[in-house]
Amino acid sequence: MKITSFFKKVLPVLLAGFLWSCDEDFNSIGSDIIGDDSTNINSTYFDNNIAYSKATGAVQSGKLPINSLGVINNPVFGKTITSFVTQLQFVGGVNPVAGVQDATVTRVELTIPYFSTLKQTDSNGNRTYELDSLYGETGKFRLNVYESGYYLREYDPSTNFEEYQKYFSDMYDEINNAKIGNRLNDSDDDEQNDMFYFSNEEYVTYDEIDSTVVKERIAPQMRLELNKDFFQQKIFNAPAGQMDNNNTLANYFKGLFFQVEDLGLESHMMQLDFSKGQVSVYYDTPETETERRLILNLAGNSVSLVQNQFSTDYSNALSNADSVTGDEKLYLKGSDGSLAYIELFGGGDSAELEEARDRVESEKWLINEANLIFYIDKTQMDNNPFVPFRLYLFNATENIPLSDYTLDASNKLVYGGRLVKEDDKGVCYKIRITDHIKNLLKNRDSRNVTLGLTVTENINLSALATLKDGIGLPETSPYRYVPFASVMSPLGTVLYGTNTTDAKKLKLEIRYTKP
Repeated sequence: MKITSFFKKVLPVLLAGFLWSCDEDFNSIGSDIIGDDSTNINSTYFDNNIAYSKATGAVQSGKLPINSLGVINNPVFGKTITSFVTQLQFVGGVNPVAGVQDATVTRVELTIPYFSTLKQTDSNGNRTYELDSLYGETGKFRLNVYESGYYLREYDPSTNFEEYQKYFSDMYDEINNAKIGNRLNDSDDDEQNDMFYFSNEEYVTYDEIDSTVVKERIAPQMRLELNKDFFQQKIFNAPAGQMDNNNTLANYFKGLFFQVEDLGLESHMMQLDFSKGQVSVYYDTPETETERRLILNLAGNSVSLVQNQFSTDYSNALSNADSVTGDEKLYLKGSDGSLAYIELFGGGDSAELEEARDRVESEKWLINEANLIFYIDKTQMDNNPFVPFRLYLFNATENIPLSDYTLDASNKLVYGGRLVKEDDKGVCYKIRITDHIKNLLKNRDSRNVTLGLTVTENINLSALATLKDGIGLPETSPYRYVPFASVMSPLGTVLYGTNTTDAKKLKLEIRYTKP
């Protein structure tokens, strides 16, 4: 089983910049002073923190830059099935076939490129690719592409059309109930529908005259034949005025629904950029001797749709989460899964925080570095093939990135959050929050905010999505938002929390010098 993504490609570079391993940190726990007397570098740990898991519920999942499609059966978290619905748009915004008479649709193809890496090219020019962002290589699922009957409007009428409409991940039933007609990918080739899988093979076209001459080589992509009779009626026999531009098109032809059905086979899910997809409608007219093409982009409003069948253990862990004393284990899962909240020094203006501030002031600490180190529960995760490559920590009270994240211009290499492995097994994640801790301990009027911890598909994307259950909560509530980059990821991990006697419990590490 192989899992790849953008972050896996750069992981060796990231690890090279990692200043010390998690195990070295773990071995130093309980030691106040490290280094030698000439440097006077000290290290101390604060373990009076509170961390707990919380279910996200349905999450805002419209217009994501990356969407999952398929089935993933995680041994810890359970099964997740992701489908997708999107509008279509004309290239240039205007119907290019308006006024075309007596057109005959000859074929229709839907194409969506995969994330892939070219591995080798043989002497005949044949290319071998490896698919990226693929979770489970050997599984299959049923893929049905329907005409969508659900109108995805741009603006929210409840806000007097002043705000964009929010769409959420729990809309599968609404979209499914509104689908129209039979599936459009009705080819006799069951690899395009009933037994679909993401193929790593390149697509090769040949010269029309000499079939031995390669005309074009295309990197791996989804390539489906769609029903040409449907598009004959929908496009060329459309009522007048229904397809003049993208606005009228959105009302008339509301889009495509990519429905995924689980076959009970192995996991098979991929991350896709649907916005690079196209529907190509090829047609002839009596006036032309060559085949023409109408392109419809998979653009406009879209929604990622999620169906979860959570495991009993995962559901129980979320139901029994303790925001007062903290959890023994922290459960992080992307999409509409869960995140963790962290209250440093017990949260708010606690006595522990004031004691730490007094110590910093009286001993004249110069804080060199501060880290949160999250150790992985190896019992649950060592044999789990679906492990996230990076975590993201943010200010959940004010719903903004931490200053350490904002100040790091090195692709967040210093900020960290990446998975550290030993013997090809995940050990921990370390996130540097030096600036945040300096401000908290040295400025007594600074606010001890709640921190949010999530998985992330893209560390450079910090924008926040709305939690459906968080609508209506006060702006200062930490339960209103989750990063879009977490919504985009189907992966999860289990970490040691704060309510445990295990030596790997979550601690705040501070390295400092003093006179």
